[in-house]
Amino acid sequence: MQPVDSPFSNPTDLREIPYVLDGTFAWLTQTPTHDKWSIGDRCENDLSAQLGAALASSQKYGFRLPLEFVLFIRTSKWHKHLRSASACYLSLAKSVLPFLDGCLLRFLHDQQDCAFWYLYINADGSDHCVVSSSIYFDADNMDEYYFDFEDAGYEAYKIEDLKEDYFHIWETSFERFTVRLWLENEIWFAQKNNTSLPNVSQKFIQMYSPH
Repeated sequence: MQPVDSPFSNPTDLREIPYVLDGTFAWLTQTPTHDKWSIGDRCENDLSAQLGAALASSQKYGFRLPLEFVLFIRTSKWHKHLRSASACYLSLAKSVLPFLDGCLLRFLHDQQDCAFWYLYINADGSDHCVVSSSIYFDADNMDEYYFDFEDAGYEAYKIEDLKEDYFHIWETSFERFTVRLWLENEIWFAQKNNTSLPNVSQKFIQMYSPH
């Protein structure tokens, strides 16, 4: 989903990526796996049930989760190819959250709860993007509330108070998001821990290096 087609108005930082994507994650399977910092390790045993609940919730509300997202979550061996310098981990909300003629589904957490990433899916499920927020939004237990961690609170607010500017667009699709996540983190590990740089041209190393 291009930013202009989304309900979000924040400035975006969309960059070229080094792969042609087709939803199969073939590019990812050619990268090394990792025994530490994998995004799938922390909730590995919970992801299947979480996905089942999210699929049931999306059907209930009339939405359709992106096929590339469902395939990725189901294929646990792929999670070992993606590691996070800030120990981000996969953990799916069990319910989608209807929002702005579409829905949100939380799928990735920062270890210290400083950031959360969500799929935003449009009304007919034909398109999606990835957005982030510093606020934890949830409909798992109470369909009409979300939670704000800002000042040591689980402060509850009505969902109708949600605003589009609480979210920041990261990428135009889930698979593009995984490319960005992989590039940025592998470059960080290479620079800080002297591991191998991603096997991409120098143009992309420069483009995705921390500034």
